Amino acid sequence: MKHRQGPTKKLIPSISPENCCPHEYSEDEGLQLEIDCSACQGAHDLTNSKCVSGILNVMVTGAVPTAIILKRLIHKRYRGESVGPVALVASELSALNRAIASAERPSDKRCRTCSASRERVLTAMKHRLLENPAEYLPGHKNMAAELISMFRSDQCSDSIKCIENALSTSIVQSEVV
Repeated sequence: MKHRQGPTKKLIPSISPENCCPHEYSEDEGLQLEIDCSACQGAHDLTNSKCVSGILNVMVTGAVPTAIILKRLIHKRYRGESVGPVALVASELSALNRAIASAERPSDKRCRTCSASRERVLTAMKHRLLENPAEYLPGHKNMAAELISMFRSDQCSDSIKCIENALSTSIVQSEVV
């Protein structure tokens, strides 16, 4: 008898921070964003960072709703103060996407390969935002300091200036720098 190789259980596909949830907009009591969470294995809640990442990827391409409805067996409706921080982080993600798309590659090879290059810092900021959106709310001032310590280069005297320039692109982090 030949033994099977590989996993014996069916693996659940990983939920990427770049995913976009199935959704639709409706106008019952103002503009509502309705997210279909029936296929998702995670908790459908605004405290779940994977769930919020999916909502952010929807809100970047659409309008800012007055309510968010997460649909599963039990629908969860968020309004007012619950939607505000998500809308702020969605506008931050939109600003980062525009900055990454419009970033010019430097002609100097040293700047292109530097760890503090604008493109690398902006991409890291986007990944951090999608992995843990709560870190980008205005109360978390250590994000800028962490990025400076992570990307600062001893070989380049302008590295801190380049990092601060990338941080100034951010809507939320520019208040901190």
